[in-house]
Amino acid sequence: MDINNKYAEIYIDIKALNINHPFDYRIPPYLSYGISTGVIVRVPFKNRFETGYVIKTKNKSELHSGEIKDIEKIVNKKPIFDSKKLELIKWISRYYIQPFGSAAKFFIPPGEKGKKTDISGGVKLKFKDYLSLNVDKYNECRDKINWERNYSKKKVVDYLARHREVIKEKLIKDTRSSYANIGFLVDRRIISVVKKRQKRDFRYEYEFKRDTGKKRITLNSYQKNALLSIENSLDKGVFHKILIEGVTGSGKTDIYIAACRKVLKNNRRALVLTPEISLIPQLFSRFESEFGDEVGVYHSNMNVAERYERWMDIWGDRFNIIIGTRSSIFTPLNNLGIIIIDEEHDSSYKGGTGVRYNTREVAMKMGELLDIPIVLGSATPSIVTRYRAENEKNFTLVKIPIKAQSSSPLEMRVIDLKKIDHRKEDINITRELFTEVKSELDKNNKVIIFLNRRGYSNFVICSKCGNVPKCPACDLPYNYHRDTRKLVCHHCGRETNYTGKCDVCGSSSMVLYGTGIQKVQSKLEARFKDVPVLRMDSDATVKKKSHQEILKKFISPGGSILIGTQMIAKGLDIGDVTLVGIINSDSMLGLPDYHMNERVYQLITQVSGRAGRMRKKGKVIIQTYNPESMVMKSILRNDYESFYKQELENRKELSYPPFSDLINIIISGKNEARVKKDIKELAPRLYGVVKKGSYILGPAPAPFYKINLFYRWHIMIKAKDLNNLSDGIAEILKRFKKFNENKIIVDINPVWIL
Repeated sequence: MDINNKYAEIYIDIKALNINHPFDYRIPPYLSYGISTGVIVRVPFKNRFETGYVIKTKNKSELHSGEIKDIEKIVNKKPIFDSKKLELIKWISRYYIQPFGSAAKFFIPPGEKGKKTDISGGVKLKFKDYLSLNVDKYNECRDKINWERNYSKKKVVDYLARHREVIKEKLIKDTRSSYANIGFLVDRRIISVVKKRQKRDFRYEYEFKRDTGKKRITLNSYQKNALLSIENSLDKGVFHKILIEGVTGSGKTDIYIAACRKVLKNNRRALVLTPEISLIPQLFSRFESEFGDEVGVYHSNMNVAERYERWMDIWGDRFNIIIGTRSSIFTPLNNLGIIIIDEEHDSSYKGGTGVRYNTREVAMKMGELLDIPIVLGSATPSIVTRYRAENEKNFTLVKIPIKAQSSSPLEMRVIDLKKIDHRKEDINITRELFTEVKSELDKNNKVIIFLNRRGYSNFVICSKCGNVPKCPACDLPYNYHRDTRKLVCHHCGRETNYTGKCDVCGSSSMVLYGTGIQKVQSKLEARFKDVPVLRMDSDATVKKKSHQEILKKFISPGGSILIGTQMIAKGLDIGDVTLVGIINSDSMLGLPDYHMNERVYQLITQVSGRAGRMRKKGKVIIQTYNPESMVMKSILRNDYESFYKQELENRKELSYPPFSDLINIIISGKNEARVKKDIKELAPRLYGVVKKGSYILGPAPAPFYKINLFYRWHIMIKAKDLNNLSDGIAEILKRFKKFNENKIIVDINPVWIL
């Protein structure tokens, strides 16, 4: 131990639980003023250099001086996280049973995550030369230059005298000058050159057509009650959770805006989260009309450079309100005063790879650490959130049972597909649905058609030999996409050209079976030739701002049809939508997942709420094979309470959330035998930490057994005490020696058990 040195405790950025603890490093004298909590550094680790996160500095180390290595260099000069964020990172690491470095990466600017020599992470920044007139120097030498012979140079000087500071390229274009003339003036210091970073200004220009415009929002009594609950927490400066359960069209966004106005008045900032990128243009437009350029957006549809620059702008306090998807929860929004999670029930808030965090849980922990309120809004709250809102002390449930603006009740009709004669009638667009679509279009109204299945057909089959082309990596049927004439696997993304011939028997007897969104689109285009038929799904929205472009076309004057998957089910507030058609509401119920009744109820209720939002009457037509199901009856009665109570009973009987926490441990690998061997060796070790009241299911093959060449086995644990159990599982995984090529995935409270 050397008392003359200073030391830092540093977590190494390595995805391994067995080294998930801080290491002591010596701070060299030349770095002593730059090392503090939250700084990213480069350190020697074993026989290489790694990125490290400083969590503490100290004057002593318990290790022998010869065992301690020096920090090599500082990656960033400004700390990335403070003590509160450090606590949050530790919580994420422990709660989701992941290495500290994997959780810390969420808080690093977009790019290479600190692997480069500076915080930009390899992002190429754009710089331009800005020119300005050096007036004193010009006055000093203007009589020494023959300006008649240097007329073009005089034009540059006169131009700068009028415009102060101009980008070099614009100056040359406007004055029709040359780089040589610019060089002449720069050499004589008559004009000055300054390099400035060109910011990529990612913004939406969505034309939000509402009568309210910039008028002051007037809240009804239910909305005022919800706002009062939020303001009470803001005034007290305490952590509190508020669930706003408001029917579709109840004006939850108006409450969010009013709450943000209060937060900004207190000189604090607001974070507003939404589950889908497709919802951001409209939400941004609403907030921008109220708060102007104080509002910024952040989401994955921005490229890395745009996200990096926006991240830096947020860090520099450029915006007071950020609107974004789940990754926005980790942006460096200083002096945060409120977090609002719209459509809180949505499964998109759950991370699907790496650290499988739930944005809702992370936000609640952040609110607890910062002593700020968390507002959750939904017309169909998740069963777990609703149960917690009723049973936890620091949770308030506020119901809004009416729409914000007076409108007629939705007319909801069910078409029993069992009674449709398939030989005489199109099972996708039944005669009744077609008639209603035509009627609304004739009135210049807009129609939304919902089908939660991408592609043209579910699968292709040879009518001669029965062969079904399957993805070799997943052993699941390909989906046919007509626009690209390809067979696509929706699980791993593999695709192959569709020739129309069977690759087994060689016949041309291939039949397209089932219905995808592209097939429905083609049928609508054939029947309504003079009407815009737009599609919004993950295939149609690959390009940047494609969501915005599709919505701009849809809201244009006149009748139009928007057909889409679940991304159109939430948040869209378009007054001229008078009809919603749901092609087949049963397509999801066959999946082996305890969430499915809840998810179907939420999706159908949400997409139904897109109709009749203003003063026009709205209709919803649901095509189903199961009109007598509990889910369908609850939807038709608009009876969330009955559905919630029934679903709660089912879950209590089977000990599913909210009556337990689920831990899904998956082992996957390309060698099937080794995956089985690992899972069967891991299972008995887990039995030892599972206490009374908790249960282990498995090991068993995962419902989707093979995805992208990886075989998958899983163990499901129903846990009564998640915190203690997580620590025990983490210790087991630290010591567990698996085959190197196998992966272990830990998913806490998964939203899909597939």
